[in-house]
Amino acid sequence: MAKILSVDLLKIPKFIHVGDDVNDLTVVTKIRFHPLDIKLEMEYCLHVFIYDIHGEVDAPLVIPNWDSSTVMSLSMDRKDDFLGKKTVIMTAESKEKTIETPIALTLGNFNKQKSYTTRNLEVFATLTPVIGRASKWSKRFTSNISY
Repeated sequence: MAKILSVDLLKIPKFIHVGDDVNDLTVVTKIRFHPLDIKLEMEYCLHVFIYDIHGEVDAPLVIPNWDSSTVMSLSMDRKDDFLGKKTVIMTAESKEKTIETPIALTLGNFNKQKSYTTRNLEVFATLTPVIGRASKWSKRFTSNISY
């Protein structure tokens, strides 16, 4: 099983410009592979998620499903803003690998009742092996109630 050694941002912008799509960040993820991963040339899917954190970090719930894994935030009174996601598929070929992942931020709509002057960015990375668990939620279904 592989291990994520570190997740960092390369070049944090001094300003994030609202309304453009050029707010790129580069996430650097350092991964160490188990010798068995290398021997079997195991494939992994790296998922990188960027959030704007409001106070304490929401607990992440990872729903692994190879290249379409999702992360849900478990929060009691507020929710962190999801700003971007990127997926990278890789093969374990050496003991350590460093992945640079450029991600364009999606700032979305601002709440006009709040004043944003800064963003507190944090990156969450998760690694899903080709051999492992897969999960998926269904689409939401609506049915009428009969009395």
